[in-house]
Amino acid sequence: MILQTTGSVTPLLHVLGPSDLPAFLIQSDPPVLIDAGMSAVAPQYIREAKALLNGRGPADLFLTHVHYDHCGAAALLKKAFPEMRICCSEAGKDLLMRPNAVATIGELNHAGAGYLQQMGQADKEAPEFEVFEVDRVIEDDQSIALAPDLSLQAFATPGHTRDSMSFYVPEQKILFTGEAAGIMAPDGYIFSEWLTDYTDYMNSLEKLADLEVEILCPGHGFVLTGKDAADYMPRAIESGHRFRELIETTLAQTDWDVEQTKQHIKQIEYDPLADPKQPEFAYLLNLDAKIRAVMRVCTQ
Repeated sequence: MILQTTGSVTPLLHVLGPSDLPAFLIQSDPPVLIDAGMSAVAPQYIREAKALLNGRGPADLFLTHVHYDHCGAAALLKKAFPEMRICCSEAGKDLLMRPNAVATIGELNHAGAGYLQQMGQADKEAPEFEVFEVDRVIEDDQSIALAPDLSLQAFATPGHTRDSMSFYVPEQKILFTGEAAGIMAPDGYIFSEWLTDYTDYMNSLEKLADLEVEILCPGHGFVLTGKDAADYMPRAIESGHRFRELIETTLAQTDWDVEQTKQHIKQIEYDPLADPKQPEFAYLLNLDAKIRAVMRVCTQ
């Protein structure tokens, strides 16, 4: 099954905020959050979490990576739940210590707020991004106890970003991938999302494909269950191979002109999509990185 609605997926798992920018709540004892979307949606995440938790606060917020649309509300969630620890990889913590990176996260949250307001997914007085500190570093293959009979396993899954991590609840076979396994469009097309390294991205997909998954929670758009969840990784791997071929073919046709290649692929991949969809500025920024990642592989 493919779910695009927010709310309860199971008694344990809840999707907070809009489906395109979800934060996930695991109602364990104590509860935890996965990802923090954008600052403009923080009031909705907080409101919905409080309604579900009946006065309790989440113990931890686990970030799949520190892109603007996955960590944007982290500081505001911390204000709402002061005892909550913000957790991410060492690479993510290091990135948040770079002033230029933090400034970019803030700028993209500000720009994204306008888009969300146009789509009716954020208040007119949406809060701005605030800088936050990482309280806890999570390592590859680390297992975190959520309850006596429930755990969260962390896996380094670089490729989308260097700091990307995926989180797996083996007892419930729930997998949270951020964008380490791409993002699915409403028509089922999977956008491949290697922004730093093509080979790392494909290797991460192979690692995730070894897991038994009954509920898949990517970073945007949908939650997949049952056969749709089990079939996703092989499809994502196939999509990765096809997208690399498209980039290589288009580069050859344009004599390795990145701008022409971007515009050609945008016409194929992005323009036919109906709203709501990723803002064009963000799509083109990411596409540029994906093209250059493939160029690096081709010239090795």
